Amino acid sequence: MSDIFSRQRGLVHQDILESLKVTFEDADSSPSLFKDAMIQIAQQLGIQSFPYSSADPDFTIAWVKKPLAGGFKNDASKLFVSYGQEGVFLDGTPCQKSAHPMFEPSLATISACLIWSEIFRRANCYTPVDVPKVSVSVNVRVNEPSMKGSINHLDFQLEGIDSHINIRPVNDGTGHKRVLMRLDDETPLVQELLKKLQVSGGDENIHPKFPIMRFTLPEPKTPPSGHLTVVGAGGLGTWALHSIVNGLKNSDFNDIQLLVFDKDMEVERHNLNRQVIFSESDIGRPKIEAAKDWLNRNLPDAKISIAYELHDGLLQPPQPSLETSSSEGFTLDDLLSDSEDIILRQYKVLKDDEIRTQLEQTDAILGCLDAMRPRVLADLIAARKNQPYVNGGITGLFAQYTEFSTTNLVEFYGPSVARDQVVYSCQEDGEVPLSSLAITNAFVGSLQAISALQRLTGQKYSSIGSVNWNARYNEVYCNLSDGELNRKSGVQQLEKALWSPKPTDSDVQLDSTSEGIE
Repeated sequence: MSDIFSRQRGLVHQDILESLKVTFEDADSSPSLFKDAMIQIAQQLGIQSFPYSSADPDFTIAWVKKPLAGGFKNDASKLFVSYGQEGVFLDGTPCQKSAHPMFEPSLATISACLIWSEIFRRANCYTPVDVPKVSVSVNVRVNEPSMKGSINHLDFQLEGIDSHINIRPVNDGTGHKRVLMRLDDETPLVQELLKKLQVSGGDENIHPKFPIMRFTLPEPKTPPSGHLTVVGAGGLGTWALHSIVNGLKNSDFNDIQLLVFDKDMEVERHNLNRQVIFSESDIGRPKIEAAKDWLNRNLPDAKISIAYELHDGLLQPPQPSLETSSSEGFTLDDLLSDSEDIILRQYKVLKDDEIRTQLEQTDAILGCLDAMRPRVLADLIAARKNQPYVNGGITGLFAQYTEFSTTNLVEFYGPSVARDQVVYSCQEDGEVPLSSLAITNAFVGSLQAISALQRLTGQKYSSIGSVNWNARYNEVYCNLSDGELNRKSGVQQLEKALWSPKPTDSDVQLDSTSEGIE
């Protein structure tokens, strides 16, 4: 299932989405960056005609310049939007002050995500339940006692179709066995069947929502400069880079350095619907190579560096042996196979000592990762420098942004997250499959971009502390920063969670007893 939109079909009815007829009420009155963001996301979603140019559109988007008369919320075919220094508003509120041009690409993208989500809700585009993985199988029941020997020695095939065989017993006393032939996802017949899957039902009544996000984006006191680290160049990372780069283009920046990590050795076709900086020509290339080329084209005056993976050895842990897999070795050579090593040397991927030097210089760290342990490693780097850690996460239609300025991942989620190496990913090699949509990735990546740009202009922390968004219901909860910065107190807690020996059963019992006594 490798077409461009395969990973979003678990979240939306693609046929309804593609045929949406949406336009602007007065295109000339809407900011050009907002229109660009709406068009960019529409293309990634697969909406075939936007802005819709014929009569009788399904939905019309209006930019709000002044307070609206009562009753404007009664028309479900109209959506209203405004953004600026005070936040993002879909409730008819006009913004009094325009945001600095450096932040507008991010604000335009966030607004576009909320608008598209509301359109999907009103048009019943969302599936009633997330469907993160779909496969097609042929089920063959076999009477094994009818033959001499075992059916394991038989060859089951579907002519002209690759399949993966799994044999299971049928526990009904017959002695029969079940041969499950899972068809290869790339087979054209399978592709056609999967596109025909429809999930319907549920009893939810769709009522229009008018979400708002109140925050303050003060004018930057200095031009942006400094070093930024982005760990992960997938859905979140590419959208963060996209908004950061477009924001920097609208500013008088100087001496910008970017370090980008990603270990995916191949841009896949299904990445293109949500990983915004990649194109058809990048399919098959390592993500960090494609990301570096895009950054060099779009930000030629910046210094761009790339790295393979954020691993334990980069942080010089206190113990050489870890309770983790051997893939977390201490040098780049230990991490890579021979073929990967050749590829990465060709693209001038930084060596460990060079990475450490850059991490010492970095002014902000953005975590755009698909597993928890490397998030904790990134958090520790920031904590040691007494800097906020900017974390983003996507699960289906749930999106979360958090800037950790007085706490950390271990304190927030518990010590077990430091040992959690399960990969939650929409990639083929992800251990836990996830559906993914452009709007949730763009939403969180743009919030991370605001944080990064504020750090590069000298602010100690972002104006926005955390945001949680449920796109299915278009409910968004935005919390301002608490105005404090204290990361040093959490360094030891993070290190202990990452590298202390895993407790034994007796340790757990002793801890439990001691706790009871206290």
